[in-house]
This record gives sequence, structure tokens and C-alpha cells, in this order.
Amino acid sequence: MIRKNIKVKDIVSYLGDEVLNVIGDYTIKEIDNIADIERVTESTLDWVNPSRNDRQQLAENSKAKVLLVDPTIVMTEGMKESGKVLISVENPKMTLMKVSRQFFVVKPTPGIDPTAVIHPNARLGKNNFIGPHCYIGDCEIGDNNIIHANVTIYDRTIIGSNNEILGGVVIGDNCYIGGNTHIASGSLADTVIENGCKLNGMCFIGSNDHLHENVWITGSTMLAGTVEVGKNTTIFSRVVAREWIKIGEGVTIGMGSVVTKNVPDGETWFGSPAKKREK
Repeated sequence: MIRKNIKVKDIVSYLGDEVLNVIGDYTIKEIDNIADIERVTESTLDWVNPSRNDRQQLAENSKAKVLLVDPTIVMTEGMKESGKVLISVENPKMTLMKVSRQFFVVKPTPGIDPTAVIHPNARLGKNNFIGPHCYIGDCEIGDNNIIHANVTIYDRTIIGSNNEILGGVVIGDNCYIGGNTHIASGSLADTVIENGCKLNGMCFIGSNDHLHENVWITGSTMLAGTVEVGKNTTIFSRVVAREWIKIGEGVTIGMGSVVTKNVPDGETWFGSPAKKREK
């Protein structure tokens, strides 16, 4: 986690007309980090997902003193007494990403690593960073992009400006990742695959997912973003798990299931939507 002391008034100024309203005294407030939900502190810039039915409660219960929220969130007396500041915007998540990129990303010096391979017909804009062992095909790339190591960009691809391609992915020891499996990079935290995990081919592991030790996932399974899977869990083929859920330890998810809510430890679920299989 990168920590930098940032004045909230500077964030509000940077966002400009994107800010619909600010509730609370923000002129002397500072934040020093952006974190995933498990690591939010008083000095975190937090956000509340407007699609959640319990979003008001989430805002009230957040440890953070400064939150990005949608216009439906109101300042309660308890929030006011605790010194919270609500920055109201249309899309809190996208605004958080924008703030993160502006204030917390350590941007590499523009340039092309000598190990990168660039197609002679590639059209590259200004101030791009292209990392080690990248391959850039016959494509078009705009200005101010960050392309991290080992990225392949194929022919006929068009990429605009101010993008960052490939973030943090952490894979432990003794793992197996099958062919054509896609592991999305993390946004607020790394995507983590711990020791001993086995993923068959054609799987998709979403951004900020966390697979604990010895998770076994068979082919063509998709885990949406911010899914946590406990250790020693088995997920069979063609399972789809929605975002922001937790699948416990020692769980079995049957083939073709659609998991839409948290699964407790040690249970077997199957179906669409998936339900507990009674013994």
C-alpha cells in the first residue's frame, strides 16, 4: 500500500465539476491511502458502491473519515459527530480510480525497455512507458500510457491515452494455471492466488479476487471481481460466481452452478442460483 499525505481540498479541486456536493468540513482533512475493504482505516479515502441496498449503512459504518458516495447518501448526526466528510459524485468507483491514478500511482519514467519488441509499423504516441519483454504489434497507442512487463498487444489493436495496462497479481508457490486462463490485475489490492492452487484451462479470475491455499478450480469457471475463496475449496467446471462474495473453506461448488451469495465453510452448493445441498 502506497501512503502519501494528501489534502482533501486538493482532491476536491482536482475533481472539479465532477464533485456534486461536499458535506462536512474538508478544508483541514487529509487522507494518506486508498485500500481494499479489509484494510480501510480512518485515514483511507473510502467509497460506497451505489448498487448496494445497504449503502447508507456502509457509509455510516466505514472506519474512513472521508468517503466518495453517490447523491443518495445523507450525513447523519452520528457521522457528523465523528467528523466524516462525504464527497458526492455520480460514480464513486470511477472517481476513486481517477484519484488513485493522480495522487497515488508511482509513474515510471517514459521510455521503451531495450528488451521490448516493437513492430516497425506500430504507431506510438508521446510519453509512453513500455516495460521489459513486451511485444507491441502493428497497432496504435496514444499518449501517456503505462504498459507493464510481459504484455502482448496484438495487431490491429487501438489503445487511447492515459491508460495503465496490467497491475498487481500475486501467485504463490506450487500452483498450476491452465491454458487460456485469464487472471485480472488488482485495482485497490492485488489479485492473490496462494500456494498450491490449481486452475484448469479457460478460467477467469477477476480483479481483486483472493484464492487461499489449495483451491482447486476446473475448466471454464468465472469468478467476478473481489471474490474470496477459502482454502481447500473445490469449484467444478462452468461455475459463475458474482462479485463481492465469500466462498468459505472446504467448500464444494457443483458443476454449472451460479453462486450469488456467501457460502459458509464446509458446505456443498449447486444449482442456478446455487443452494446448499442437504445431506
